[in-house]
Amino acid sequence: MAVKKLAIYLPLLLVETYLIGTIIVFLFGPIKYYLESPFEFFCFIFFYHACSLFGYVMGVARTQCRVMQSGARFFYKPYYALLVVGLFAFLIGHKNFIGVESIIPYDLLDGIQGGLRSSSEQYVIRNESQALYGGDKGLNALYFLIAFSKIIIIPIVVFYWDKLTILARIVGVGLSILPVLSGISVGTNNPIFQFVIFYGVSLFLFFARNKILTGRCDFKSRSFFLFTVSSLFVFALFFFGNAMLGRGGDPSYLEKTSPLGHIKIDPSYIYSDEDSFASYLYVWLSNYLVQGYYGLSRAMEVDFTSTFGFGSSQFVARQVQWLFGIDVLNSTYQHKVNSFWDENAQWHSMYSHLANDFSFFGVGIVMFIIFYNFARVWLSFICLDSFYAKLLLPLFGLMFVFMPANNQVFGFLETFSAFWIVYICWLAKLPRSFTRHSK
Repeated sequence: MAVKKLAIYLPLLLVETYLIGTIIVFLFGPIKYYLESPFEFFCFIFFYHACSLFGYVMGVARTQCRVMQSGARFFYKPYYALLVVGLFAFLIGHKNFIGVESIIPYDLLDGIQGGLRSSSEQYVIRNESQALYGGDKGLNALYFLIAFSKIIIIPIVVFYWDKLTILARIVGVGLSILPVLSGISVGTNNPIFQFVIFYGVSLFLFFARNKILTGRCDFKSRSFFLFTVSSLFVFALFFFGNAMLGRGGDPSYLEKTSPLGHIKIDPSYIYSDEDSFASYLYVWLSNYLVQGYYGLSRAMEVDFTSTFGFGSSQFVARQVQWLFGIDVLNSTYQHKVNSFWDENAQWHSMYSHLANDFSFFGVGIVMFIIFYNFARVWLSFICLDSFYAKLLLPLFGLMFVFMPANNQVFGFLETFSAFWIVYICWLAKLPRSFTRHSK
C-alpha cells in the first residue's frame, strides 16, 4: 500500500507549526525580550528552519517505502528482563536525582507528601542535598548503560498493551510512573512533563499508524492511557504553577533574570490577588518555553571557540572533565554570556548548545542531519512497523518540544544514552532495501 503525502509529511508539519508558534510567543507573548541584533537573529532562525525542511525532504527522497502490515511477535522474557533493569535504573537515577548515598528510596513517600504539600520547599531541600552529594562514578557508568530502560518501557507498554498480561501491564505502567513520583518528591516539574510527552507521542504514533492501515485511529483500545495522560497533564500544569509561585512569586521576578534590563513583563500580567491562576501560569510557561531564544540572541554577540565536539552536551562535557581534566564548558557560549544570562539558572536554545561545537553556521548542517534522520525513522515506523522507530520517535518528540528551551535529549545522561543506543539499534536493523538508490 502506497503512503499518502500527508502521512509522510505530517510530523514535519506538526514540528514546524509548534516551533513557529514558539517564535510567535517569543515575539508577542506576555514577556518582552530585547534583541541586540534582531536581523541576525531571525536570519539564523530562518536558516535553521530551511535546513530542517531540506533535511526532511531529502530523507523522504532517499527512502523506498510501502506500508506493511505488522507481523511482529512480542517476547515476554526480554520484556520482564527490561522491567528488572528499568527498576534498577530508577533506583540509581532517583539516588542521583535527590542527592543521597543510599540506593534504597526510603524517603520517597515522605518526599511525595512534602512535594504535594509544598513543592518549593522540597525543591530547596533537594538543591541543598545536591550541593553536598559526591556521587558514585562506578554506579553512574553502569547507569549510562541501563538508563534507557526507564524511557523505552513507555512506548513498549503503549504499543503492546493488548499482548500484555494484567500483571505485565500493572508492572510496566508502575515502572513508567516512578520517575514522576521522584520528581514530585523534590518539587521538580521536568519528570512529569517528560512522562506526558513520552506517553503523548507514543499514543499519537499508535493512532497514526492505525489510521494509515485501517482508516480509523482506534482510540477506544487505548482509552486508559488517554485518560491517564490527560489527567497527569492537567496535574502537571497545576504542579508547575504552584511550584513557580513558591519559587518566584510575582512574575515581575523574571525581569531580574536579565541584569541588562532586556526582559520586561507586560504590566497586565503582573501578579495580584485579582489575577487568575491561568494568566499567571501562562507567563511562567511562556518563560520556560522561549527564554532559550533570548539566550541564543545573547550568544550570537560573542566569538566562537571550538569545544571539539564535547561542548554541545553538558553531560558529555562533564565526562571529558572527569576523564581528562579538560573543562570545555569554559569555552561554551553559555559560559561566555554568564555575567548577563546565568548559565546555571537560565536556558539556551538547543541551537546555542550545538553552536558550541559547530558554530552558528554549522548548526544548519546539524539540523539537516537531524531532520533527515527524523524523516527516515518516521517512514520506517509507518512503512516497516520498525520496533526501534517506535522507541526512537518519542525521543525525537522530546527533542523538538524542548528545542526552543534547551538541549534536553543530548544534554542529560538518561536521554543521551537512550537516544544513541536505540538509534544504533534502529540503524543496524534497517533493511538495505529501505533506501532508494539513484540510478
